[in-house]
Amino acid sequence: MSLKGVVMAGGKGTRLRPITYSIPKPLVPVAGKPVISYILDAFYRSGISDIIITTGYKFESLIKGVLENKNSQQNILFSVEKEAAGTAGGVKIAENFLDDTFVVGSGDILIDFDIGDMIKEHQRRKNKITIAVTKVDDPSQFGIAEIDEEGYIKRFLEKPGKNETFSDTINAGVYIMDRSLLRYIPSTGQFDFAKDLFPKLLSQGIKIGTYLIDGVWLDAGRPKDVIKANQIMVEKYGESFNGTGKAIIKSKVPQGCSIKPPIYIGEGVHVGNNSTISGSAVYDGVSIGDDVQIENSVIMASSKIMRGTKVVNSVIMQNTTIGEDCEIHDSVLSQKLNLQNGSKVFQVALSSEIVQDEN
Repeated sequence: MSLKGVVMAGGKGTRLRPITYSIPKPLVPVAGKPVISYILDAFYRSGISDIIITTGYKFESLIKGVLENKNSQQNILFSVEKEAAGTAGGVKIAENFLDDTFVVGSGDILIDFDIGDMIKEHQRRKNKITIAVTKVDDPSQFGIAEIDEEGYIKRFLEKPGKNETFSDTINAGVYIMDRSLLRYIPSTGQFDFAKDLFPKLLSQGIKIGTYLIDGVWLDAGRPKDVIKANQIMVEKYGESFNGTGKAIIKSKVPQGCSIKPPIYIGEGVHVGNNSTISGSAVYDGVSIGDDVQIENSVIMASSKIMRGTKVVNSVIMQNTTIGEDCEIHDSVLSQKLNLQNGSKVFQVALSSEIVQDEN
């Protein structure tokens, strides 16, 4: 019997503002498709075709984006939370959809590894719950775990303080669990896996197994991580380009331009003469003028970058126009901005409008 899957996609992505003012974090583009598509594809490769996505923030945009990009052989339902229920609480709401054993994944984290192998390990060890873990350089933004010699969690701490860190092994946001464990999640209020459920299970003497992932994992929670995510996935899925790296190029680029991988160039992109694009992702319908330099950046759909402008280590949202001879460094520009000729923007996040938080 094939397992069912739950994808958690209800967060606001506050660290990614102003990007997430206009699009939910799971729809942030990575190498030509939304970040949520990678966990959906990983589920499909492991035999999971029936999926429910829990959502809340900007749910209409999320649903539209998922349906436009989903695998035609996957059956996807959506559970819209009227009030934030937390990661575990959102899964509890979808309880009637789930069978004896199911798989949970985070839709706003770049996840691309063999979940099928994780399922086999879970079944082999006859665990009640198995969580995917990975090692990171800075664990302060994540739930850290201490693991015993048999691969079970000894203790767990969500987002440790400076003097509380006892491990570089973190919760990677993919879980395989028995439906019976849902009884430990209350039906009302906010309840999270890492902060609430896992400590509760440990206190009840329930063993939590672990699976060290071998593949791509990246929390694209900050603009620089979005740039890195695009580079990583182009390197994984792109084709060799002039022996210098990998590229995914869907538009014709003039011979006078310099292309330095890893590069993603979408459909309908116009690139002017003597321009340079290196380590960047340029999405559908973008217009780039002559003598433009784009380095380690992401340019989202239908934006325009005019002659002589330089964009470095930045994210430019969709439908934004940057005038001639501008310099953009280490910044994020929101959608529908119009930057005048000669503007210089360094280490700031510019928003095009005042946006209120959505509940």
